[in-house]
Amino acid sequence: MSEEWELPTGTEKQSIERLGGGFAWESGVYDANITMVYLNQADSKAVSFNVVLQNSAGKELKESFWIKSGTAKGNKTYYTKDSKNYPLPGYSVANSMCVAATGLSLSKCMDTAEKKMVKIYDYDKKEEVPTERPVLANLLNKAVKVAVHQVTEDKQKKNAAGQYESTGESRTINECKFFGNIEGKTTEEILGDKPAEMFTKWAEKNTGNVIDKTTKNAGAASAADIMGGGQSNTASPENVAGNAASSLFN
Repeated sequence: MSEEWELPTGTEKQSIERLGGGFAWESGVYDANITMVYLNQADSKAVSFNVVLQNSAGKELKESFWIKSGTAKGNKTYYTKDSKNYPLPGYSVANSMCVAATGLSLSKCMDTAEKKMVKIYDYDKKEEVPTERPVLANLLNKAVKVAVHQVTEDKQKKNAAGQYESTGESRTINECKFFGNIEGKTTEEILGDKPAEMFTKWAEKNTGNVIDKTTKNAGAASAADIMGGGQSNTASPENVAGNAASSLFN
């Protein structure tokens, strides 16, 4: 299975370790425990890598990283720009966590996927529903360090066409920027045999800052432009129909 998730030979290396400019964690660097990692599939057939982290205060963080594009974009783990291949942004972050937690790449961690029942929020039922999904067993209960941004973004809901659109309201969420081992080395520092510096530099610049991604500050391309259609975390059966990753869900 791991070959299916490998990036093509020659894919450009792209750093995700950049300093950058309520229930949510404040922006900062945290020691965290990985309590759950499972895969899900959207209506577009894009595949998400869904994580649940718990910090030392017992507070949870849930996030989805899109690691394979939808059918419209070829069900790929990468995108092409100016004749060069680059890993999907979500793939890079998910791979960062895999290396930090286990020393293995995302494609290798996929070999540990086991079907288990997990609670997934169903937007139609408006509650978490036990649902069978592939769970990456070798990542569970591993300790990592993570750089987290607190982000304000538009709330979205499905329109009559089944696509998600902004409601005019906003919400506060968290985005994991990159991961490292509990000793304080980021994944890029581990792989490059570099000294542990990035977490300290990132924390100095970003701790306590809130990133505004609401429509009033829009301008960047939507993730759907890369992924190939609207995405959904709903647990409805139509989300898991066949594609290149169908063997994980059937």
